[in-house]
Amino acid sequence: MRKILVFALCLGALVAKSQSGSIDSLKALLDRPKNESERIKVLLELCWELRFVNADTARAYGLQALSLSRDLNYKDYEVEALHNVGITHEAQGNYKEALDFELSALTLRKKIGDDSKTANTLNNIGIIYDEQGNFPKAIEYYLSARKIYEYLNDDEKIAMVIINMAIVFKSQKEYQRVISNYQEALSIYTRLNKKFGIAVCHANLGSVYYYLPNYDSALHYSLLASNEFEAQNVQQFLPTTLCNAGMAYDKLGNKELAKSYLLRAKKLNETYDNKKELSFVMIYLANMYREDGKFELAEKLASDALTLAQRINARKEVMDARLALADVKAGQQNFEGAYAELKKSMVVKDTLYQQEKAKQMAELQTQYETVKKENEILVLKQENEIKDSRLNQSLLAIFLLLAMLGAIIAFGYLWKNRLKLKQQAELQTTRAALRESQLKAVIGSQEEERKRFAADLHDGFGQMISALRLSLSREVVEKPTVDHALGVLNDMNLEIRNIAFNLMPQVLMKSGIQEALKEFASRINRSGGVSVAVQTYNLDKEMSVDHGIALYRICQEWVNNVIKYSGGDQISIQLVQHPEELILTIEDNGNGFDVEDLTASHGNGWKNINSRLHMIKGTIEIDTKKGRRGTTMVVAVPLLVAQVE
Repeated sequence: MRKILVFALCLGALVAKSQSGSIDSLKALLDRPKNESERIKVLLELCWELRFVNADTARAYGLQALSLSRDLNYKDYEVEALHNVGITHEAQGNYKEALDFELSALTLRKKIGDDSKTANTLNNIGIIYDEQGNFPKAIEYYLSARKIYEYLNDDEKIAMVIINMAIVFKSQKEYQRVISNYQEALSIYTRLNKKFGIAVCHANLGSVYYYLPNYDSALHYSLLASNEFEAQNVQQFLPTTLCNAGMAYDKLGNKELAKSYLLRAKKLNETYDNKKELSFVMIYLANMYREDGKFELAEKLASDALTLAQRINARKEVMDARLALADVKAGQQNFEGAYAELKKSMVVKDTLYQQEKAKQMAELQTQYETVKKENEILVLKQENEIKDSRLNQSLLAIFLLLAMLGAIIAFGYLWKNRLKLKQQAELQTTRAALRESQLKAVIGSQEEERKRFAADLHDGFGQMISALRLSLSREVVEKPTVDHALGVLNDMNLEIRNIAFNLMPQVLMKSGIQEALKEFASRINRSGGVSVAVQTYNLDKEMSVDHGIALYRICQEWVNNVIKYSGGDQISIQLVQHPEELILTIEDNGNGFDVEDLTASHGNGWKNINSRLHMIKGTIEIDTKKGRRGTTMVVAVPLLVAQVE
């Protein structure tokens, strides 16, 4: 039973759809493009629309788009052209060429910096490696794609990768694991109401149930998928589902329906020029016709399949076609011919075995060479250490001799100098401790003053304003005057509360930094325009007040700067407590900047951040670059220091 529907994505997001969407309309647009950019778009769309209809013609359009994009230095169009041309090769089983184009597309996508499309290309490369039988490489690229999709919260793409990985597991005969993957993907597509994805899951379930074997279930899901693809007019995937249904009918004893479905699959494979799938179907039909005694028809199908498999260098199909021919000739009493075909099939089988063996030997050789090189490095390192040790011993002996000869003359001077250096070190330590104590005292006094001022504003002015509001509402005055006064008072009350929060959030003192950060984010989110998300993990509720305040002020200062200067609209704050340190991470999608410009600045914001860091023994790292979107700031605070303090 054939593997079905490893998902290749439509990456032509830059390609403009024509009004009618038809190939004829696109060709008409190609004759009268508005400009070169419009011409490239139409060429890319023609390549995509024809990829399964006529891959050679599609490739010609794609190569035109690629050449024109490079001439005009249109990188976005160039990467789409590389992908589309790769898909045309993949559709015809030209996997080496497909991989070359897709790897080039991946390199360019990483330079452009589009995470979603980079993940799509990683997925397509995984597909090609899967088709080549390089399963470890396929899983490697699938996992890389899934990691990006999970970061982007793209459930539909996650389900797609789950299906593709299941197909790899099926090749390794881990069928229960495969079914679990398909069911997981099916639940996602059902929740999202994605009919195409649902059909894909049904098709693949039909394929894996064939191998268990559970032919009734295989037939059920294959027919279900065929009907769904026909309803959605997705003709290019029908050959595989029809083939799977025909094989299931054959196993269940319904030979006529089996042939009917297999012949439909053969015709569609011919239409879409699916060489490898076509050779498989013809081999299967040849074996069925041989069983019916129709040797001439069986021989023609097997011979045609052999020719096609040899043309695309599909060795497995070449071997199967020769075995089918051997059985046909044996049925015709042509035992000499049967033996010749069987002998040739064994040569192919031996070649496949030798290739696999050579591959395994190459892997073992690589591992051996790696271990050997590591051992050689270790031995060389040990020899160098021995030489260094001997040299050090010799130098030490010379030094001791010289020291003994000059001890009488130099003893007094050395003792005096040592005493002086010790005094200087103690003085520097005392000064450093004093500076730190002063800095801590200054910041502490500032925080105490802010707390007092915040309490006065919150408790004093808040109550006075509330009383004034009550008094005005009871006076016999004109209603417009009262309404206006009430509105002003409400604004004053809100402003004072905001001032109190900025000076010292009450929630920080009462509930800790976790709740304070969430309230801080909530206030920004309510203003609109910027979205702030807060995540905390394993925070100790007994965190010292000094550390909580310092981390909160660092967050407040950094986020305010992001909002003012970066132009970003997404900010993520994460505070994680590990056994040995606290990690604060702030990420945004704004414009990057030169870190040296920040560290050399004389602004109060950067000074305040450094003062807080010095107080809690923290370190800071900033990952950003001018001209690039996205900045990450990471603060690390050692917990051992925090506990001592």
